[in-house]
Amino acid sequence: MKQIKFLYFTLFTTFSVTSQNITNDIDGLFSEWKNSNGPGGVVLVTQNNKTVFEKAYGLENISYKIPTSSETIFNIGSMSKQFTAMGIVLLQMEGKLSIDDDIKKHLPELNDFGKPITIRHLLHHTSGFRSSPELFGLAGWRDGDAISNEDVYRYLAKQTSLNFEPGSEFMYTNSGYILLAKIIENITKQNFKSWIKEKIFQPLQMNSTFIEENSSNLDTKVATSYSEIEPSVFYYVENNDLTYGASNVYSTNKDILKWLKNFNEAPAKFQSAFEMLKTVDVLNSGQKNNYGFGVFVDDFFGNHRIQHTGAIAGFRSIMYSYPDENLEIIILSNFTFNQLSKIADQISQLFLQNKSKAETHQDKIKPIQLNDEILKKYEGMYWSDKSNYSRKIYIENNTLWYLRSNNKKSPLIPITPTDFQMGGINEKLLVNFDVNTNTMKLISADNSIEIFEKYEDKKFSTQDLINYTGMFYSTELETFYTISLKDDKLIGYHSRFGEFDIQILKQDVLNWSGMAVSKYKRNKKGSIIGFTITMNRIRNLWFEKK
Repeated sequence: MKQIKFLYFTLFTTFSVTSQNITNDIDGLFSEWKNSNGPGGVVLVTQNNKTVFEKAYGLENISYKIPTSSETIFNIGSMSKQFTAMGIVLLQMEGKLSIDDDIKKHLPELNDFGKPITIRHLLHHTSGFRSSPELFGLAGWRDGDAISNEDVYRYLAKQTSLNFEPGSEFMYTNSGYILLAKIIENITKQNFKSWIKEKIFQPLQMNSTFIEENSSNLDTKVATSYSEIEPSVFYYVENNDLTYGASNVYSTNKDILKWLKNFNEAPAKFQSAFEMLKTVDVLNSGQKNNYGFGVFVDDFFGNHRIQHTGAIAGFRSIMYSYPDENLEIIILSNFTFNQLSKIADQISQLFLQNKSKAETHQDKIKPIQLNDEILKKYEGMYWSDKSNYSRKIYIENNTLWYLRSNNKKSPLIPITPTDFQMGGINEKLLVNFDVNTNTMKLISADNSIEIFEKYEDKKFSTQDLINYTGMFYSTELETFYTISLKDDKLIGYHSRFGEFDIQILKQDVLNWSGMAVSKYKRNKKGSIIGFTITMNRIRNLWFEKK
């Protein structure tokens, strides 16, 4: 977070001061949307219950030349999660569940993972459940394959391990909110989308908001989603994600505004519920988790903020609420425009004061001198088992350097014989070496630690490569991968998407074309018995050698 603050500081202090015409300033941020023949979106900014800026850009449907308007309905993607969270809160208020319930009380078909997973864990993304989109991708499902809640339940019920111990980490995952939707259905004995409409959308007069997992059922007011394949060239993107709970709420900018207003002043019936939505939790370690109930609760330059983004098919969305300043920013788009967060930040800067203090931590560094004899002890290759990447430490011109995989390097400035400040970056990072354990620790400003182990960077023989080949099966995903050797290179194969290259990162650790890392396991005799796969929001999923 400190890095982000530093990067935006100059822009924040100049942009807000020089801006004379807010309307023109905001409109100027959307120059890429001013294409009368392409998709666009809607923007709505209000402050103190007054509309400061509202404008529609582009077409909601290119084929029929229908212009986007304030009435256009968009799929808001992951912004949908807050409505599922509200459903859970309402059920707790009715005494029908507790957010501290073990989820097996409501979903007994799930496996026992040794430690209980609570509804609270699902709400805060701390359950450890693997993310459903990545599970389907690894199982061989292609882009275009329709995925339903039932498909997700089937895979999650087969999971025998988690990414991490419940409550120990935050990892954003759709899986948790799809399970929350099932809990709601199991308790209410009602269809999720009709229950949410009855209990949330209708009472809050969000009359243009609904849940629809099947895009073929939508009316003409709903925008069509597109992707920009090259400048001003767009093609239709079908939404094949048929899940609900985590996504697939459709809404308008005005309905989202009605919802955001409740974080400031909600009807009596919903007042305590909205207060709960803003409640964040702490991890098992005591570290703060800034995800509340379906929303992120953080600050922007010292300004308290409630926010979330969304992305599904070609739709993109973002909402910011600054309760203390009574400021709301909503942007909904129907094409793959990935600058919404940047633009929403820039709009925020027009209205808010910078309440934070820019840090110049590097001025506080008091370096010492170390000779090459000491520095040489730290040279070598280091591997992070948590993040699955290596770092090279080497000496050049009497300076110890930290080399990343993208060939970018940073000098390590000695402040003790074993502790170094990383230079050339805005974030404060401390690097600690321990020659007794052959480890390197990266210590962030929030005191989080990543441990790297030193390893031998060896060359691998043909026999080494052959040992990694074979057929491997996952019972959790019900799928096979085949690893073979072709022209002295390792090649992976899956029946659904064909061949891909594999590179060795280190002993028993292989890179699958940048999409995943496999870690081989051996028995006591040294024979390979299988591997685990780690990718994005999946960790250590087991494949057994057949």
